[in-house]
Amino acid sequence: MTVDTISQTRRYWLLTMPRTASNMFVRILNLDEQGVRPAFHGGYFFFPSMMARLKLYNKEGKWTPEDQVGVGENVKKSFDALQDYLQAAEENSEKIFVKEHISFLNDAHYEHEHMNNAVAGENGCPPKPVPVRGFSDSTRSSLNRTSLPDEFLKTWHPTFLIRHPAMMLPSLYRTAQSDIELYGSRRAQKEPFEVEVTMKFVRSLYDFYIGYFGENSQWPLVLDADDIMMYPELVMKYAELVGLDPDKLRFSWEKASEEKIDKMNSAMKIMLGSFNASTGVNMGKLAGKIDIDMEAEIWRGEFGEEGGRKLERWVRDAMPHYEYLYSRRLTLG
Repeated sequence: MTVDTISQTRRYWLLTMPRTASNMFVRILNLDEQGVRPAFHGGYFFFPSMMARLKLYNKEGKWTPEDQVGVGENVKKSFDALQDYLQAAEENSEKIFVKEHISFLNDAHYEHEHMNNAVAGENGCPPKPVPVRGFSDSTRSSLNRTSLPDEFLKTWHPTFLIRHPAMMLPSLYRTAQSDIELYGSRRAQKEPFEVEVTMKFVRSLYDFYIGYFGENSQWPLVLDADDIMMYPELVMKYAELVGLDPDKLRFSWEKASEEKIDKMNSAMKIMLGSFNASTGVNMGKLAGKIDIDMEAEIWRGEFGEEGGRKLERWVRDAMPHYEYLYSRRLTLG
């Protein structure tokens, strides 16, 4: 059975990485006026799950059984919140369009394996995916590195929002250096974790969906950040594909009020700094044609010799995955 035959409200999922201009894109889509059920910044249901894992990545040594239980509880809590949202949206005949960072969805087992070349699960085996309401089975195939089962992933029509790694990863590094505190926790080192800079998990989830929908389907969709900034007509085309009204798109807006900013925690103020000050699409954020060799010299000046070389390695490692996805992006043609 294909997703096209499922008789439920279509679920549209915007899957991203941090610093991909996703907040700007959600603002352009103007979800509040589109009949979409509201969600915090468009989604982020698995933010608590991600925070629980990042706290443990700060620790030295092996995780305790209590650590692993805590991670599992946060995954369940996050998933329950998303399932409650979906149920309420369907009961109230509201549209479903949710944004989530793919790194938030990752299973800790596979993240730990990526960072340490070892596994965190019991006996080296990944834990079972979290059960889904209304499904008797919770299975996970080889390309599914999330904490969610295949059965749930297949209920969505996903869009992957990507951005050139030489734009995305330096921006992420800068936020990591800002000494952000979230829920009483700070990074042990002022740099991203390896699981935050890899696009391996993005590629794997995309390939999972390709396997599900088939090569002849238009799904999953891919959008590049440069394209959505440069081509309003492309965003209009995309809006129609995900059941949104192109006439309600918004390419300019009022900058965030001081009152609204004051209500944000310090981390949100830093992460949304340029966005809060914006009144529309900032063409200064375009990647354009990038020479990584030249950028690497700039990075070593900004982040130091060691930090610059790390950043260069992260960018170069991400490029094959980015180029693979970029070649499959939605275009005007």
